[in-house]
Amino acid sequence: MNTGGFRAVVVMVAALAAAGCTPGESATSSSAGQAKHFDVAGFGKLKPGMSKQDALATGELGATGAGKSGTCEDYRFQSGPAPDPAELAEDADVEKKYADAQKAADEAQAKIGPVPGPNASAAEFADSAERNAAAAEASAKVAELASASTDRIVKRAEAREAHGGVVFGQDKLRLIVAPPGATTAKNIGKDSTLEQLKAAYPDLVSKGEDAYELPVPDQKGWVLTFDLKAGKVVALMLFNPEIKCS
Repeated sequence: MNTGGFRAVVVMVAALAAAGCTPGESATSSSAGQAKHFDVAGFGKLKPGMSKQDALATGELGATGAGKSGTCEDYRFQSGPAPDPAELAEDADVEKKYADAQKAADEAQAKIGPVPGPNASAAEFADSAERNAAAAEASAKVAELASASTDRIVKRAEAREAHGGVVFGQDKLRLIVAPPGATTAKNIGKDSTLEQLKAAYPDLVSKGEDAYELPVPDQKGWVLTFDLKAGKVVALMLFNPEIKCS
């Protein structure tokens, strides 16, 4: 009786069992079902340094953006809640009005001109005062709309922290925020303590009492950031502050 083939089958089955597989199921398909880690290498198919086009092509993100601020744009994960179309329309309206008001304020400021000299006529003084008043009014409108824009930016940031998501700037990934339940390869996630964080990552760099970071290898400007509150992790982010939202 040829027992060599039988022993080979036994070894194969034992190896598959150790890997959490069953005969007919590959180790690759098993690992694909495991939870994704949020770490310096990225999250799922999203990697630091990716272009916007490549990141959207991964299928990790929703098809529709979740709001814009200047040249930066939010997107949520495919698995997260879809953005509200009504809120997106309001966001777009506020941002357009803000941009238009800023342009008008710049134009009004440019029209002010030099201060009339001591020998200027009353009409010249009146014209100058009128131009200054118009510039002041335009600036006040910008400040009002800037406040509304900031409120919406804060609201989007809160949703991003709660559900996870990304921000693009200059057609590149600028920020990746971990979704609920995501952990690093060393099992650090939301609600991990500062002691657990420091034990897992002894090379952490402190960025203040409630923020720590690790540089991302081979990706200039990118850092893995841990935000804390009351001694516990509240947010994990991959971030490149060198990519601006102009």
